[in-house]
Amino acid sequence: MKFYSELSRVYDLIFPLDDDTVNFLSENLKSGDRVLDLACGTGEYSIALGKLGASVIGVDLNGDMIKIAEEKAKGLDTSFIETDMTRLLDFQNKKFKLIFCIGNSIVHLNSKNKIGEFIQEIYNNLDNNGVLIIQTINFDRILKYNIDSLPPIERSEEGVNFIRKYNYNKTKEILDFSTELVIKDKLIENRYINSVPLIMLMKDDITSMIKAAGFKNVEFYGGFNKIGYSEESYAMVVKAIK
Repeated sequence: MKFYSELSRVYDLIFPLDDDTVNFLSENLKSGDRVLDLACGTGEYSIALGKLGASVIGVDLNGDMIKIAEEKAKGLDTSFIETDMTRLLDFQNKKFKLIFCIGNSIVHLNSKNKIGEFIQEIYNNLDNNGVLIIQTINFDRILKYNIDSLPPIERSEEGVNFIRKYNYNKTKEILDFSTELVIKDKLIENRYINSVPLIMLMKDDITSMIKAAGFKNVEFYGGFNKIGYSEESYAMVVKAIK
């Protein structure tokens, strides 16, 4: 898709590597631990964990993202696969110490039932005491305050602007996520528009899914800096231990 091809070119500029996220993901990881990064984008976090000694596989549906990730990861024990992230059965003979799905990616699945099944498959692909980490926006906050947009991400010097808006369909528990990517190239301003449905995954929903999958412990945070979670939190970060 043209939108995601263009987004891949400026992805690292819009979503730069965050040290708090790296620290959160790498907590208790040892050299050689196997890690699976679902919806890895251009692979920034796969590569960061690879540099720390983990053996990482990154998965993303977009081939342009994967090509960029592969180029950046040369020389590391980090590999990338262009595929649907739900195809966890492809890894059924391999267990992982950590599986993570961040960047609000899990809510792109087409139903809460599908998300629940996906979490169960993640559980099945983890080592004993393995860790699942999920990050989404805080849909409880979105619903409570009827929020219809997120702050735009502006990179003025590079001529990039990423605009994000929401439209909530209460009857279907779906949020229509509309984005506009603006890239200025000299005197020309190019605009790329995209819209995708997101599942409104509430805290109670994911708590039930994680318990049903069999995880023995779950922690909630309002960000990767480990701030406490509340309905006011901008994000929801979930850490579950098998």
